[in-house]
Amino acid sequence: MMKYIINRLTIILPLFFVCFYFLLGGNSFAQSNDFTYHWENVNGLKIFYRAAGNPSKPTIVLLHGVPSSSVMYQGVMELLKNDFYLVAPDYPAHGYSDVPPASYPFTFENISNTIYTLLNQLGIHHYSLYMQDYGAPVGFRLAVKHPEQIDALIVQNGNAYIEGFPDAQDPNGDLERYWRDKNKKYENNWIDSYRKESLVLPSQRNLGTGINPDRRNMDAEIMLKPGRLDLFMQLWFDYGNNVKSYPQWHEYLKKYQPPVLIAWGKEDNYFTVPGALAFLKDVPRAEIHLLNGGHWAVAENNTAEIAELIESFFRRSVIKP
Repeated sequence: MMKYIINRLTIILPLFFVCFYFLLGGNSFAQSNDFTYHWENVNGLKIFYRAAGNPSKPTIVLLHGVPSSSVMYQGVMELLKNDFYLVAPDYPAHGYSDVPPASYPFTFENISNTIYTLLNQLGIHHYSLYMQDYGAPVGFRLAVKHPEQIDALIVQNGNAYIEGFPDAQDPNGDLERYWRDKNKKYENNWIDSYRKESLVLPSQRNLGTGINPDRRNMDAEIMLKPGRLDLFMQLWFDYGNNVKSYPQWHEYLKKYQPPVLIAWGKEDNYFTVPGALAFLKDVPRAEIHLLNGGHWAVAENNTAEIAELIESFFRRSVIKP
């Protein structure tokens, strides 16, 4: 009888402690030996982040695009985890992070401030940035404000030059006029095309292969939650301030000359190849690779290629012998 009781306890007690952990409000739980998943309270918002690797190794903070989340980096993190410490947060209202209250200014400036506070709370003060899509305006704000913390920049279809943003080049074009007067017709058309291009149709962003259905379904679920589309439109309207900030980002690059790796999906018609090449104006030693992929290259066909580029780039340009 005693042996039976002991056997039952070995099964029940671990389950009890796991349940007790969550009842006490635990904010992180290891899903495997390699990845951990966390929620950190940042000024009242629960900000989700996934982490992998050894904190004693060089740190890379991975900033995602929109409407995606840190899940887009799961594959490349898997490939890099043995040589780096990798931290990928979800912005407010993205992925598993909280939707902020109406009092939270939903701008790139404020999202960048939130990410900085998160990193500070985690004790991350020296790191490289991986920036894709909307990750570029979040990351460049971090770099401009805290250049002493940045070890290197990895840019993947994250624009910082007007040369790479055809829709914003005409001062009298639809996009520039929208940023000036917030035209409602343009906004409605943009929402419709955003749903179709980003979440439904196979697209040039992925070299005709279509978006991974697992990630697409997660992105769609996020977007269709109440209030999310309105917040994403606020960010798109605020994107005009990123274009105005380009000169500040260029000054940062010129002054500090950080190691820069550009891995650019050349089939991207939104942020185009001239935007990748333009980095050479300010960082002549920037390393540029044009990939046979699209806007979401890291999450699709080019994951292994990008991981290899990062490994070799760090060995050559970042890690001191």
